[in-house]
Amino acid sequence: MTVKKISEYFIRYIFVFLILGVVFLEPVSVKAMEIEDAETLRDLKNILADLQSQKRANEQKEAMTKDEISSKQAAIEQANRDIANAKNDIEIAKGEIEEYNRRITELDEQTQELMAFYQIMNGNNAYMEFITDSSSMTELIMRSDAIEQLSNYNQEKLLELEELIQKNEQLQVDLIEKQNDLQDKIAEHEEKIKELEGNLDGIYDVTESIDDKIGYAKDQIAYYEEIGCEDDDILSVCEGGTGYNSTWLKPLVRAYVSSAYGYRSFNGGSFHDGIDLAGISEGTAIYSIGTGVVRAIRDAEYIRETTGQKSCGGNLIYIEYNILGQTYTVMYAHVLDILVSVGDKVNGNTIVATVGGGAQTWDWDKKGECTTGTHLHFQISEGVNLSVSKMDANSIEPPGYPNKGVWFYSRTQWFD
Repeated sequence: MTVKKISEYFIRYIFVFLILGVVFLEPVSVKAMEIEDAETLRDLKNILADLQSQKRANEQKEAMTKDEISSKQAAIEQANRDIANAKNDIEIAKGEIEEYNRRITELDEQTQELMAFYQIMNGNNAYMEFITDSSSMTELIMRSDAIEQLSNYNQEKLLELEELIQKNEQLQVDLIEKQNDLQDKIAEHEEKIKELEGNLDGIYDVTESIDDKIGYAKDQIAYYEEIGCEDDDILSVCEGGTGYNSTWLKPLVRAYVSSAYGYRSFNGGSFHDGIDLAGISEGTAIYSIGTGVVRAIRDAEYIRETTGQKSCGGNLIYIEYNILGQTYTVMYAHVLDILVSVGDKVNGNTIVATVGGGAQTWDWDKKGECTTGTHLHFQISEGVNLSVSKMDANSIEPPGYPNKGVWFYSRTQWFD
């Protein structure tokens, strides 16, 4: 066989192998796009549709889980009622056994008296006199039968009562076993409820719901449509860029670092992905740290008014910046008043919000769990990140800030 023929066969085999691979191999799963991954307006619309689909699936799962929880809770309540009934039945059985024992004792005493009477009559012929003193044969038979029937009646009653006592004792055993079975079922149901409630909690992110993400996507679509972007336009080109910054400014005129970036000794030793700036009052102006574009906003106050739900972190603002040629996203959390909108172009003099975290925000921010007092949570991440989880995953330590407990007194003051 010539080299040419070998080559032809080899190419054919490779071609067949590739075809079979396309037909039979499992498809590679593609990770769903996040809002920040969108390159075109069409991408954003597709992401919104996916999020809405996820929400519907979550709602179905939530409804099914709640129904199952309700069913298990009803089973626990029924089991508790059954236990109460079983306890009551046990007490009734104990009372009946006590009454039957009393009657057995009474009948036993009567039988002993009757037997003593027999013995007395047998000893002095009184029994024969009682029998033979009959006025007729019929009365004789009746007297004899009466004594025998009385003795038999007592014996039958004793046997009947002893049988009832055995039944009641077995009933107590059965009821106790039933009680133990019910307790086991209650423990099983309660464990299942914990599992189901865990599934219910797992539908959502820790601090942001899918509704927040849907809101972010809708706001961005509205913004890009407003500035004239078409579905297949590249968003960065259509928008014209975010601007450029050659330095980092601070968001407050003065404050001190109440909680630094990194692991904390409180709150279970969790990792703090930003810094907390305190020492100021609620309502203090929060500035943009430079030229940028507002990318997403969570209005937790509105969410509270419309759904009754509080949001961990309260009002959030995400702003994209280009600083020294690198893209960053800054999140301002626990803010009181939101003073910008999605798509707003901001600069270093723009007041984007006011400081919250205190009593004025506790109607929509979770007091104690997510905020303990007035402060600004300031967080920086590399790249464009429009969710708390993505912000945390890509967070960096904010540069130029003092150590915990140390004040700064201007927006340009720098600490190494």
